[in-house]
Amino acid sequence: MTRDIPFSRRWGIRLGTILWFVAGLGFLLALPILVQATGWALPVVALLAALIALPLAWLFRKLLGSRRTLLQSWIGWAVALFFLLSILLAAPIYYLAAVTQMRPALVPQVTLTNGRKTIVFQGMQHVGIERFYKSVVYDLEDALSQGYVLYYEGVRPATPEADAWLDRTVTGGRDLSETYRALGDLCGLQFQNDYFQLLGRDAQVHPASHVVADVSTLDLKREYDRLMATDPGFAKAMAAKPKSDAASPDRMEAAIRFLRQGTEGQRAIAGILCRGFMTLSLTRASGPPSGDPLDRVLIDFRNRQLAARLIAEPRPRIYLTYGAMHLPGLFALLRKNDPQWHVASVKWMRTIDAPEDHDGQMPALPAAGR
Repeated sequence: MTRDIPFSRRWGIRLGTILWFVAGLGFLLALPILVQATGWALPVVALLAALIALPLAWLFRKLLGSRRTLLQSWIGWAVALFFLLSILLAAPIYYLAAVTQMRPALVPQVTLTNGRKTIVFQGMQHVGIERFYKSVVYDLEDALSQGYVLYYEGVRPATPEADAWLDRTVTGGRDLSETYRALGDLCGLQFQNDYFQLLGRDAQVHPASHVVADVSTLDLKREYDRLMATDPGFAKAMAAKPKSDAASPDRMEAAIRFLRQGTEGQRAIAGILCRGFMTLSLTRASGPPSGDPLDRVLIDFRNRQLAARLIAEPRPRIYLTYGAMHLPGLFALLRKNDPQWHVASVKWMRTIDAPEDHDGQMPALPAAGR
């Protein structure tokens, strides 16, 4: 019987069968995402598919002269579009989940030396996976036992005016520590400060081994004012800088508050999206400079102050925890002072991953008192 069917039609049937199979498989993969997102997702997608399918079914019969009735064509198009729209809605979530696993966010641990002094530069990130911070804390404790002095990043408060200026100019006046902690909770990640507190006892006993090597808010304000007064290009770039940047912490906090009110399934989806977007943004941050004029204050100026402090440090072993974007400029400044500085070793560490949840079954336990 199949020999009576034209060759082109036989291949059309085969191709159609394959496409329906792929579409059905894609829909089954999309189904858990849509169900977790909201109970209205499937009915809304089905209604939208049915509305779009009606004119397509009519046009298909009009142009191609299909033997099927309008109802048959409409049902076929509605099911196909239902599958397609479901796949399109779920695809970004699967993509971001794949990005997190296939192109993970990484920070370097770089050992620098000039033969007389050794600096271990540990790249850091505000929020990340627990095992990353535990590994860093373990390395810091091991470095202390080997006689290293620990240098930490962290702009120090100075005067109320300078602190307020930094809030207005950079952070939008929000408490970034609480925002990062809430963001970590939403993403299924941890906040770095919660783990660095483990070194607090040693810092109290051996304060000379723990150095906050960063500048103060007053130092930053003075450098900013200097550039505004002496560099027309900087002043022009700051005037053209979008004012909306300062509102980003407000938007972040609003998004966090909204998503934290969701169901467990919605929070799981939000976590996937959050980790994926963070992975993409951190990958871009590790590339070429952003072009933000404030980088001259927040990156270049702080690098110069840090390099001067490292060069003046009399102790030969320094373990430095700083944002990875500081490494290229800092290394260039060290080599400018002494061309003997070179990279002795590099180790990459993963900072973002899906939370590790393990389920097991407890054996039956005897009741209390027996």
